Amino acid sequence: MIKPPLWTRDFIFAFAANFLMAFAFYLLIPTLPIYLTAHLHASKAMAGLVMSVYVIAALVMRPFSGFLIDHFPRKSLYLISYALFVAFSVAYLGVAVIAGFFVLRLLHGFVWGTITTSGNTLAIDLAPSERRGEAIGYYGMSMNIAMAFGPMVGILFSEHGPFVNVFIASIASGVLGLLLAFLIKAPRKAPQVSRAISLDRFLLIKGIPSGVALLFITVSYGMILAYASMYGKEQHIADTGFFFVALAVGIILARLFTGKLLDRGLCVHVGIVGGVVAAISLLVLGLVPFSFCYFTCAFFLGLGYGMSFPAVQTIIVNHGDHHQRGTANSTFFTAFDLGVGVGMLLGGQIAQHSQLSVAFLVVAASTLLGAILLGVIFQRERVSVHT
Repeated sequence: MIKPPLWTRDFIFAFAANFLMAFAFYLLIPTLPIYLTAHLHASKAMAGLVMSVYVIAALVMRPFSGFLIDHFPRKSLYLISYALFVAFSVAYLGVAVIAGFFVLRLLHGFVWGTITTSGNTLAIDLAPSERRGEAIGYYGMSMNIAMAFGPMVGILFSEHGPFVNVFIASIASGVLGLLLAFLIKAPRKAPQVSRAISLDRFLLIKGIPSGVALLFITVSYGMILAYASMYGKEQHIADTGFFFVALAVGIILARLFTGKLLDRGLCVHVGIVGGVVAAISLLVLGLVPFSFCYFTCAFFLGLGYGMSFPAVQTIIVNHGDHHQRGTANSTFFTAFDLGVGVGMLLGGQIAQHSQLSVAFLVVAASTLLGAILLGVIFQRERVSVHT
């Protein structure tokens, strides 16, 4: 039987728009902590707080964004949030104090919580149901490709010119992505029938246990995003921007072969293997801080994350009906953001009182615990992972 096409005109536009939005985001992730500590004389703990507040704000917004996505036109909500994302990117040019960055990152985080949820939900709407696992995996690759080049370009710009160039590049990427987002022709969806306000209109109840397992895995992801470059510099490793290239290559390779496995109903198995691979990589990264291990661990971390993230997202999305896709995605991203925010905040606190190598050992244990929880949840609930 011939499967319906996935890479349609609109799916390609959605993929490209998400890539450009993510590229704008990743330009700042590894560079902003360095800018805050070197130019604004912030402590590592304060830099960690400024970085984590973005994710914490997104976390607060997630349940509400899921509700909005399931009750209002998804493309309209996506475009509004995308425009606000670009507007806040422009606002970075006028901020010169720590307090200003804190407030702006908070506002930017609220928008991030909506744009990523609405973009993912729109992409799933554009994909055939029998290729949903592939769609989730491939669409996620747009962010992973951005991860490969965004941090590297951001670090190059910050090291070979004024930091304002990083902000300008972020703005330009966001504007181009917004233009492509306008070109997407979204499928019509039936309006959601009004019903009483309850928790399951904001979070998918059946998906919460899997979300908890994901949370423990993404704690390490948040720490890697914010502190991998700083850790490499502390160990006198050159060209730390290539860490994110290796990380993204691993994620992309994993997504290329896991999509079909997910559509065959192997979500839990793929998720557990991915978590274990990531945990082992973090352990080696913390214990053997040499250049070869630094970049090799980045690649295997990418393989682990590239397997576990789309696996858990597919599990959660398949728990919900069509009209609950926004809520399902918001549940996934709520857990994802909570873990990333905790990881960023925890990394700053540990670095302030100990060493980043210790932080990586701590999150290695957390990641392994997440993989174990995913297996326990599957055994207890016998989760159906078929479409």
